[in-house]
Amino acid sequence: MSLQPSKPSVRQGRAGAGSPASGGLRSTSFGGVLVGALAIVLASAALGILVNHFSPRGIPVFDKTDEVQLPLPPGVGAMTVEQARAVWEAKSALFVDARVPPEYQISHVPGAINLPPGEFEVRYPDLAEQVEAASTVIVYCEGMECGDSIFVAERLREVYQGTVFVVERGWPAWLAAGYPVTAGAQP
Repeated sequence: MSLQPSKPSVRQGRAGAGSPASGGLRSTSFGGVLVGALAIVLASAALGILVNHFSPRGIPVFDKTDEVQLPLPPGVGAMTVEQARAVWEAKSALFVDARVPPEYQISHVPGAINLPPGEFEVRYPDLAEQVEAASTVIVYCEGMECGDSIFVAERLREVYQGTVFVVERGWPAWLAAGYPVTAGAQP
């Protein structure tokens, strides 16, 4: 009987650095690591696009000209800038600019009154007679990212019995279309 350890047979294999029997890590090829990294990058990109799509402040990836959806309160309608122009030409509505006074003074829709949300409680009593005389009020501000027109429209619905609309894409769309503008502190 010999006290020397026997060599493992080919069948048993050797307990090398990569084998589970040795307690070592499993060896992985460079290609396998590359595929795993690529899978992580693709999954991250897909998740980022998904989050961006559902975020109210997401970056537009595709042109959404036909997919305008304003988060409007009950009783407030949406109006395209083309529809607003037609109503303005017919002089059948009162336009309300919800931007701050310095922006209003630089330029605004001719005939529009200025009623920013931060000054609604103070300024509305002075404008109430003019607002209530109109059958329709159209509110605008700085576009889709601006919630001021929605806030003002919602407050108007609480105190005014007529129809209230918000202009989709607001003031930037009016300017881009080349529609009439005026400047100053007066409508």
